[in-house]
Amino acid sequence: MRTDRQTLNDLGIVESTYGEKTLFSLFDMTESDGGKRCLEEWLVHPLSDWKALHERQEAIRYPDFPEIRICREELDFIEFYLSQGDRPTRVSYLESAFSYIFRHFRATPERYVIRRGTKLLENVLLELKTFADHVTELSPRLIRNIAATISEIYQATELGKMVDSCGQEDSFYRTDRLDYIFRYRRNHTIAALLSIVYQLDAIRTMHRTAVTKGWCFPSFTNDSKFMLCNFYHPQVKDAVANDWEMENGNICIFTGSNMAGKSTTLKAIASAVWLAHAGFPVPASSMVCPMFDGIFTSINLPDSLRDGRSHFYAEVLRVKEVLEQINKGHHCFVLFDELFRGTNARDAFEASVAVAEVLKAKAYSRFLISTHIIELARKLDGDDACCFYYLESAIVDDELICNHKVKPGISESRVGYWIVKKELAGFEK
Repeated sequence: MRTDRQTLNDLGIVESTYGEKTLFSLFDMTESDGGKRCLEEWLVHPLSDWKALHERQEAIRYPDFPEIRICREELDFIEFYLSQGDRPTRVSYLESAFSYIFRHFRATPERYVIRRGTKLLENVLLELKTFADHVTELSPRLIRNIAATISEIYQATELGKMVDSCGQEDSFYRTDRLDYIFRYRRNHTIAALLSIVYQLDAIRTMHRTAVTKGWCFPSFTNDSKFMLCNFYHPQVKDAVANDWEMENGNICIFTGSNMAGKSTTLKAIASAVWLAHAGFPVPASSMVCPMFDGIFTSINLPDSLRDGRSHFYAEVLRVKEVLEQINKGHHCFVLFDELFRGTNARDAFEASVAVAEVLKAKAYSRFLISTHIIELARKLDGDDACCFYYLESAIVDDELICNHKVKPGISESRVGYWIVKKELAGFEK
C-alpha cells in the first residue's frame, strides 16, 4: 500500500500531532510486547493484496481460535535470555560436568538466566505444539499455515524431540544442551517461532477488540460500490453514527458550516478505509470498499517557513504529489480537507474547479473533498462524476445547533459571521 508521512500524521495512526489519542491506541491490548510490535507493523503498513487481506480478516474473525498461553513477563525474560552475548559454540558432557562443579561452589546470575530462560522457552515450544495439534482443516488458511510452519520446523530439527521430552528431570548437561541449541544452533529458528507467538497474540487481540466493540469487517469489491453504514470516528466521545455511500462517480463533495463536523467525518471515513486495508475491524455496522493501492490525505498540511513556501503553495504541491502517484497507474483513496483554504475565496473557487476537472479524469481513484465554498458545489452539481453530502447545522434561539448528521445534498448554511459576532461581543468599543 502506498502512503506517506503526511497521511500517517493526518490520521494519527501511531503518532498524534495535537495530543489526540492515536488510532493504534484503540487496539493496544496485546499480552506481549512482541504482539504489540506485530500489531503496530500491520497498522502502519496496510495491504493492497486481496488474498492477504482476506486471510488476515478470516483469522481475526475466527470464533474458535485455539488457545495459547501468552505471558508478557516470561516472554520478556526469554528475549533477555536470548540476547545474552556469550553464546555457546559447542557443548559436551565433560564441559558441563566441570561447569556444574564450579557452579556448585559459586552460583552466578548468568547461570540463573540460562536455567530459567531455557525452561521458559521449552514451555513456549510446547504451547506452540499444542496449538498446532488443535488446528483443523476447518480453521482459517492463515491459522493452518502457521500450524504447518510450526510442524515443519519441529519435524526438520531436533526441536520436535525436545518438545516431546518436556517434563523430563532437568540436569546440568540437558540445560547446557538446550542453551546451545536455543542460542547458537537454532537461534534464527527460535526467533521465527517467537514471531509466530507474537502474531497469534496480535490476531487474538484483534478478535477480542472486534467482539468487544461490535465493529465490522469490510467487504472488498471490484466494482464502484463504496459505502459505510453506522460509521463514526472511534476517538470522538459520544460520536454520532452516520451512513454514507459513493456508488457513482469518483468525487464526493462535503459542505457545511464551520464546526458542523466536516473534518471529523472525513477523518472517520479515511480511518475506516485505512483500517480496512490493514485487515482490522472498522467502527461501523457494515462497509463495502474498493481495493485501493494508495491512501493519501491532506488535512493538517503545514506551510514551510524554511523553504519560503506559503500554505497555498503547499496545497498545490500536495495535489501534484497525489496526482503523480495516480498517474503511475495506482488506484488511490484521496482526501482533501478544505481544499485551498490558504488563499482568497475567488482564487480558491477557481483553483478548486480546475483541480476537480483533473480529478474527474482519474476514474479509478476516489476523492473526498470538503469545502466551505458553496459556489464550488453548485458549479459541480449535476455532474455525474460528483456526489454531494453536507453536515447539518442551524441557529436556533441564538444558539448554533450541530447534530453532526450526514445528509445527501449541498448545505446552504452560513454561520461564520454569526460565530464571529457571538465570540467578539463586547469588544466593539
